[in-house]
Amino acid sequence: MIEQLHSFLRKHSALFALLAALTAAFAAPYLIPADPDSAIFRDGMLSAVLLLTAAFPVRAAFERHSRRSLLYGFGFALILAFFLGIGSELACYEQLLPGMGSLIRRFAVPVMAMPLLGALCSFAFEARTDALCPGRAPGAEAAQPRGIPFVAFFLLFAVCYGAALLAYFPGILNYDFEFEISQYIRGSYEAQHPVFHSLLTGSLYSLGIALFGSSTAGAAMYSVFQILALSAMYACACRFLQRRVPMPVTLAVTACFALLPFHGILAISTVKDALFTGLCVLLCIQLWALAEDAEAFLSGKWRACAFLLTCLLMALLRHNGVFAYLPACLSLLLVGKARRKRALLLCAATLVACLGIPRGLEALVQASPGPATELLSVPCQQLARTAERADISEEEYLEINDWFSYATYRYRPHDADPCKSANFNYERYVREPEAFWALYREYAARYPRIYIEAFLENCAGLWNPDDTSHAHSLSSEQWDFVYLKSENIIPDILTQTWGEIEATSYFPAYRNVLFSVAHHARHEQIPFLSLLFRPSFYVYLLLLATLRLFYRRQKRRAISLLPIWGIFLSLLFSACIIIRYAYPIMSAVPVMLALAFFAKPKQAE
Repeated sequence: MIEQLHSFLRKHSALFALLAALTAAFAAPYLIPADPDSAIFRDGMLSAVLLLTAAFPVRAAFERHSRRSLLYGFGFALILAFFLGIGSELACYEQLLPGMGSLIRRFAVPVMAMPLLGALCSFAFEARTDALCPGRAPGAEAAQPRGIPFVAFFLLFAVCYGAALLAYFPGILNYDFEFEISQYIRGSYEAQHPVFHSLLTGSLYSLGIALFGSSTAGAAMYSVFQILALSAMYACACRFLQRRVPMPVTLAVTACFALLPFHGILAISTVKDALFTGLCVLLCIQLWALAEDAEAFLSGKWRACAFLLTCLLMALLRHNGVFAYLPACLSLLLVGKARRKRALLLCAATLVACLGIPRGLEALVQASPGPATELLSVPCQQLARTAERADISEEEYLEINDWFSYATYRYRPHDADPCKSANFNYERYVREPEAFWALYREYAARYPRIYIEAFLENCAGLWNPDDTSHAHSLSSEQWDFVYLKSENIIPDILTQTWGEIEATSYFPAYRNVLFSVAHHARHEQIPFLSLLFRPSFYVYLLLLATLRLFYRRQKRRAISLLPIWGIFLSLLFSACIIIRYAYPIMSAVPVMLALAFFAKPKQAE
């Protein structure tokens, strides 16, 4: 039956291409974050030209592409169009519209857009990119020319990130830095922030002060260490790539690492996310090597040690590292069936190290347990939105507000921090957790749509392709929007103990460029380029890479993407979607996308 439909589609490709353009014209207004009652793509000369132009490649896809590539294209397009529609609805109305008509439209619009978008997306699955790849079997690296050496990649990244350091010397000191360095100086730690990173930060500062006699040197020491570590990890990824994909593809990924400003800003910022991201990239390419040749990977002691160490460092640097190393261990078990015993031993050793060593380090320094407010981000958002948006009585409003210091008016759809940290009555929650959850369940049953809206708004930066909340979540009460923080926040205890940190710009012209990105998100004004700064864009590239590998029947290689999907899952329930949280996805996806499209397959898996 499906084959007959495919033949009919090919036979009447011109007619179906025209119908696809017409249905897309009616669906488009509901997929664009503007007034859906406007005439976008419904009339006008330019819209007609664009849609008719799109009909030509659509007709070619209907005529030439296989049934399999069209089905994969339609599947990807359906997901993309559905979330475009949801995002547009929330952007225009600040809510999901009630009623059966809205529900029907919500699902009908993606179906109407699917033929045109799906046919265009099918080109990504139909492309024979492996013909451009080096003609060798994976693993036969010695037969290939040396290409660009590791040192060249390393120096390129170090120079580019070093330019950012000159612009913001001795680095960017903010986010959790004030809490971590204060804990190191006092010798009193909280498990809310990873103890390992607090010790690493304080040790590097102490080393810089001991060697050069100033706290400014201590700050510079941390920045230089992070630049060198991140440059080395990205250089490893690029060396791995160039042995498997065409050189232009490697150079494109290299250019992204070197030139996109958020890499330079985060490389000199006192955030654990930078080192965590580099390790995430290394973990993914290790899993790719495992999928290529599980026997060789599990036979080599150095590869096994590197895998364990990578997972352990991720566990030490971020609490949500569990969402990366657990999927990595699962990948190890699924792919390493040929040497099941060795795979089980490596998996067990990794889990014991990742779960035990961070807890042991916390016990060693006697770290006090931190508040569990991070786990309350979504529930707090849902209750605060209910207080502010639902039709409830004054008594019910006060009942909810009593948990939030009567400050639910500070509810921000894309940032849970004002609700779950600044104003949430955590002391009462510790005393009466059952009372909070009883209240939560009560309003969930009464206002499920508001709860869904609160969840979707909070993580819109991940699933909505047109969302720009990632550039507006880190706002002050005065709505001073920032894409990445670049101002220094230095606690008094550091100044009193080690002296002033003197910030200087030795490259003011580049500082102005970085400031325009970090604080004004000027890149959003540049078509196409703006997409490279959006977390959601990389999520859809990740979906595309995953589907591409399944399309090529390379399931084992698709499993290597599990750590990225794990981090994606953890971010759905985080306090907000900001660049430093999504940085692992934004760095690992270009590498894995290049491998998914251009690495020559060894065999069907």
